[in-house]
Amino acid sequence: MKPVVLIIALALAAPAAFAQQHSQQPTQQPRPVQSFEDLRAREGQSRIKSMTRAQQQGYLDAMADLEKLRGKLADAWKGMGMSPEGAKLVADAYDPDLAARSHHTSLRGRSDQEIAQLIQDALREKKYLKANQLLIDYQRQKLALNEVATPQTLGNSGL
Repeated sequence: MKPVVLIIALALAAPAAFAQQHSQQPTQQPRPVQSFEDLRAREGQSRIKSMTRAQQQGYLDAMADLEKLRGKLADAWKGMGMSPEGAKLVADAYDPDLAARSHHTSLRGRSDQEIAQLIQDALREKKYLKANQLLIDYQRQKLALNEVATPQTLGNSGL
């Protein structure tokens, strides 16, 4: 009869010992990332913590400038007939660092219709970074042509 009591005692003590052993181990599990924006915010916070105060301010200024740029891009897309949601989606895909390292399609010698087709193709293929860069390059080309078409004299330029 003693072995039965010992087995019952072990059976009753085992769950308590198991629970005590696992309570000493950390039970914190990583919280799942809920959205891309959450992940981006966490990465930004991590970067900011590892920077000096001047670097932090520079980073925050750059992020504000990027948001302004994306806002202007969204406005341009809306001006071309895109829905506000679609315009925001496309504009938010713009990353100037990545765009600077990417291949730019030359617009030199292309008509407005050809450029519009390039932009439409990029949008249809959901290559939003490319579409944004094409729009920016097109606007820059238009500005450059306007400057050439209306040259300033030295007297008007303030030199």
